[in-house]
Amino acid sequence: MKKTVWMLLLTSAVAQASQTNIHRGTKLCDFAPKNTRQIPIAKNLVDSTGITESDFTKAIDTVIAIYSPIVKAHGANLVINRLWADATVNSDTSVEGTDWIVNAYGGLARFQNMTYDAYVAVLCHELGHHLGGFPHYPGNDAWASNEGEADYFATMKGFRTVFVNDDNTTVVSALAAPQIVKDQCSVQHKDSKEISLCIRGSMAGLTLGSILNDLGGNATPVNFNTPDRREVVQTNDNHPEGQCRLDTYFAGATCGVSQTEELGTNNPTQGACAEEKGDHFGFRSHCWYKPGSASL
Repeated sequence: MKKTVWMLLLTSAVAQASQTNIHRGTKLCDFAPKNTRQIPIAKNLVDSTGITESDFTKAIDTVIAIYSPIVKAHGANLVINRLWADATVNSDTSVEGTDWIVNAYGGLARFQNMTYDAYVAVLCHELGHHLGGFPHYPGNDAWASNEGEADYFATMKGFRTVFVNDDNTTVVSALAAPQIVKDQCSVQHKDSKEISLCIRGSMAGLTLGSILNDLGGNATPVNFNTPDRREVVQTNDNHPEGQCRLDTYFAGATCGVSQTEELGTNNPTQGACAEEKGDHFGFRSHCWYKPGSASL
């Protein structure tokens, strides 16, 4: 990343870290709901699915290189365990002392149609449990931002931070993004590079929404044009369904607030698009979030 962007990120992280104690707790936050799916390493290339071990390693290396200094500024250490041989179709994160631990399992990386971009977004989701701010899980697990907020962080902050300096215009030219994505990404993002990064994050979200839909046993495909219209009466901390999660990834990608502005620990409007401050686009999805409510 460019030096100016690094300085903004680190300065913001240090400022927030000075107000926040190191997270304590043993809660294990999973990317996907608990499931019994197993995807072992294929015996030959013909049977291979998802991303390669090389891309799996590259994704982890990239996230570590960019986020270790940011996590360090919060007084913690980022530890990502590379569990390529593990067939578990999930990922998870927890806290042990000053270590923020992410377990990256090969089973999820090998899921059919998983992409490099989508797997980076998975890792960003796990970071979102630590850096996503409000709303949090209640009680003794309050160190962790809830599942919907981790998704929101993944595309609004994490993904954009990782790929901000890539040639995103060239990348998205090969993604066949639907018109609704191009249109919505142009609402709050005016710079062509930011628009391309928004499209790239949205398409990573589509991949994850489809995978989560499959894991949830939902036969109706997720789609940018069919958002989840349900509205919770109280914020739901648990994993939303696949379509709802796609809606949240899309909202995070389209939100025009800079990725360098950290999310508020207790303030839903800080660093985010929020209806509470009159925003009309890019805010947290009502299928899991209720403005002004406590968590379920």
